[in-house]
Amino acid sequence: MKNESVVDLIKDLTAKLSAVAEEFNGRVAHAEEAVPAGSEPTEAELVTHAETVLAERRLRRRFLPADLFHEPAWDMLLALFVSRDERQPMNIKALVSMSDAPVTTSQRWIEHLHKLKLIDRVIDPTDRRRVEISLSYDGDQAMRSYLKSVRRR
Repeated sequence: MKNESVVDLIKDLTAKLSAVAEEFNGRVAHAEEAVPAGSEPTEAELVTHAETVLAERRLRRRFLPADLFHEPAWDMLLALFVSRDERQPMNIKALVSMSDAPVTTSQRWIEHLHKLKLIDRVIDPTDRRRVEISLSYDGDQAMRSYLKSVRRR
């Protein structure tokens, strides 16, 4: 009896994932049609694409175990790219919440991203406990280049 319910659950998950994949493929096809060959995506299109990637990453976690898709650094870079456009400061606490990883893991990734010069950290002069995080110039350029490349595909 238990095997039948597991099989039914797997079939249900497979059907749901197929529906998500079809919807995603439809969006990709539509996006490819919307961007003429050789044209550069606008800033708004890049931000929208980054937001879409973040939303799709979170959607996967509704159907499958979250630890299958554990990339806190990538989630942080996407969140920082989006927040930069919205001109919203991102502190460590907010960035950690975007990564869906334990605080200590997130802090290690923040340190690593800083060493790679992909992010900047600025200590608030009035409250030294508060640290604002943003994409560095190199991090911003890398994210832009990646998102443009994906948009062109």
